Amino acid sequence: MNNADELGYLGQQAVAEAVSPDDDYRIVGGHMVRLLLKAYPTSAATPRSTLDADAAVGDVEVIGPLSVRLVAQDFVKDGGNIFRKQVGGEKPIEINLLLSRLDHSQGVRQRTVEGVGQVDTLPELSWAMASEPLVLDVTAVLLDGRTITYRTRIPDIEAAVVLKAHAWKARRMQSDKDLADLRTLFEIRHAYRELPWRLDEPDLRGFRKDGARALHELASTVTRKSAMYRVPAHLDRKHLAALINRYVTSVK
Repeated sequence: MNNADELGYLGQQAVAEAVSPDDDYRIVGGHMVRLLLKAYPTSAATPRSTLDADAAVGDVEVIGPLSVRLVAQDFVKDGGNIFRKQVGGEKPIEINLLLSRLDHSQGVRQRTVEGVGQVDTLPELSWAMASEPLVLDVTAVLLDGRTITYRTRIPDIEAAVVLKAHAWKARRMQSDKDLADLRTLFEIRHAYRELPWRLDEPDLRGFRKDGARALHELASTVTRKSAMYRVPAHLDRKHLAALINRYVTSVK
């Protein structure tokens, strides 16, 4: 564990303690991928450290009380959806709250939530949160030897792939982290073929279809010498393309 991992686990714990028992939420982003790799370990994947904890909620009514409880934990709100807490060291714990959106328009859009401010919304989150979450009991040993425990919720492997496919499509020019995460997710899929998976079905629709289209765009371009987007230096490009072609239906 490094400092970024520790801050991420502390952020997840803070979210778990701030939500009510009936609140529907998912940890998404890079920590979603790390937790999936903990649940389904494979030596073929390379873990990626990430600092901030992204938490998605499906109901606007959850955002307000969740924000209040985070502030009660001594987090400082920066805008509508970013919360930071200094715990010593140079970098703080950071939590990003995201809200699902019930439309099919692409990309991040901000929504004004009364008492909170501008909150980032994504349409694919509504689809991901419609399926049953993977509920994990997490135990993490921090750098100073302390142990923390909490229960959290993440999307399943297929939903995680679709979320990361949409994220890669939206910001591939700015960062290679989504591509690194997709490689990890496909290694998990390859190692655990018994897990629920519908991206290889013949008649994909909605967000699955959009995700599959983005993935095959990736598979057809990532093997080029000049891919025109950021690619991690360690990535086996041909192997990732082969995994996508094997496990995801090609769509027009």
